[in-house]
Amino acid sequence: MNTFNKYKIPVQGLPNGDDLFIRVIDVEGPDKGPKCYIQASMHGAEHQGNAVLYQLLKYLESNDIKGSIRIIPTANPLAINTKMGPYTFGRFNSGTGDNWNRSYYNFTENNERVHLFAKQHLSSSESIINIEYKKLMENLLTEQMAESEYGSKQNGHLHLILQQLAINADCVLDLHTAGVATRYLYAPEYLAERSSALPFPFHLIIGDKFGGSMDEAAFITWVNLRNIFSDLGRVFRIDFESYTLELGGEEKISIKEASKDLEYILEYLSHKGLTPISETKSEYKIIKCSKKDYKSYFAKQAGLYDFIAKPGQLIKKGDLLAIGINFENYFSEKSIKFKVLANEDCIVLTHYPSSSVLQGSEIYQVMEKFY
Repeated sequence: MNTFNKYKIPVQGLPNGDDLFIRVIDVEGPDKGPKCYIQASMHGAEHQGNAVLYQLLKYLESNDIKGSIRIIPTANPLAINTKMGPYTFGRFNSGTGDNWNRSYYNFTENNERVHLFAKQHLSSSESIINIEYKKLMENLLTEQMAESEYGSKQNGHLHLILQQLAINADCVLDLHTAGVATRYLYAPEYLAERSSALPFPFHLIIGDKFGGSMDEAAFITWVNLRNIFSDLGRVFRIDFESYTLELGGEEKISIKEASKDLEYILEYLSHKGLTPISETKSEYKIIKCSKKDYKSYFAKQAGLYDFIAKPGQLIKKGDLLAIGINFENYFSEKSIKFKVLANEDCIVLTHYPSSSVLQGSEIYQVMEKFY
């Protein structure tokens, strides 16, 4: 049977002398196999991933795996505990204003030791490279974690710990949610085809670039190595995979919906060889688009918005997205009510979580030119 190892790591000291911890649950199967890392709630208001991890643990208690899965629920205890009334102020660090998912480290970029590694392994097999490069990355991260004599930032300290916990994984899944949203994922360009093994309904294909998030921090180390090999004349296929999964809306969980979310994840884990292949094969429809066709609508007028188009819905050009009302219009003899129409055919992924909208707020995120 699977073995379970549970431990806690202190990540944030509090003024009263207490510590905040992250909880780590390592699940080891009876047979060797791939290593998967899964975390949830980097943004404090994004809770649904924890419901999925609960369902995953229930599954693992009665189903053997080949390999191992490292589970990090509530990965950011400071964010999830920062409340404003009934709401969680968990997207940004309340003390610094930093986005909690934009401060991970690109520690292999322009690194002389990575360049030297590529030269030394120019003729090595991909399996040897995968093993030895993980050892190098672990050493580089350990050195990065050596605290500066001037101390380290809150975000940076937590992120280094999480990156170190994920560094030996073969695949990384970072569980998030959006304001009001459907299920979708982000995949780097080099995984545009392989992402179909993770059958979320909608896939956004982003560039093989680093923007500070966990999924990017995980895959950019391998992209950096691939690019160096390319400069040296070798074609290197990246075996490692990393995705951000968006699991609906924030500030709530649904145990029932988590069962469907887990179905997608187990389908992927079976593809990776960690879990058995399901005897009843499901048919999944996946729609993808590139990042350049992922468009945001920003509020041209402030007001109170009725969001008509719902997440996951196909909207035709010229169809109604939202209706707004603004009483200032009445004093300029304009209509109190105004409309927001779709510029192109699109699929709605998310909309703003509040009906109270400031001018310039991002009210809709949609997929155009999808396939």
